Amino acid sequence: MTEYSIHRPRFTGTTRNDWVFPTEQDFDTSDLSAAADRFLVSASGFEEPDSLDDLYLPVVDRRNELSLNALFAAREGPYDADQIPDLDADTRAELDALIDDLGTEHFEEYQEVVVSNADWAAATSGTPANPAGGVVGNAITPAEASYSSTGATIGLVFLAVATVAVNWLRSRR
Repeated sequence: MTEYSIHRPRFTGTTRNDWVFPTEQDFDTSDLSAAADRFLVSASGFEEPDSLDDLYLPVVDRRNELSLNALFAAREGPYDADQIPDLDADTRAELDALIDDLGTEHFEEYQEVVVSNADWAAATSGTPANPAGGVVGNAITPAEASYSSTGATIGLVFLAVATVAVNWLRSRR
């Protein structure tokens, strides 16, 4: 079983902007220790990682800002700890605690999305917890927060077009 290192990354600010999983082109591969500081988990240490493939769960973007959406993805999203091979339960619990600590310390909204197992069970008559939201069984739950200026823009454009269409239809009477 692989022995993973977990650490609290250094960053200069925070962001709620859209986040996409970084590619190798987003990093200076000649200085892997600097790149490693953007990740939460390493299979070969953070001082001198062997390769980018040893690093998991990037949460700091290329502007050196902690990303709210990257924390959500690392906690319960498509890039969460389930993607890390041979991660033991104790390390997973420690990692989840670190993600939650970073989220609650730096983002007020993070607390509104993460739901404790007890609160979830009380609200859903005992169905399994699903803090990221989505569909559990046949019930639709609060969706995972995604603070996106693109999404807001699309919504406003849709409302503007709908308003114009309604006004046009009214003027035809």
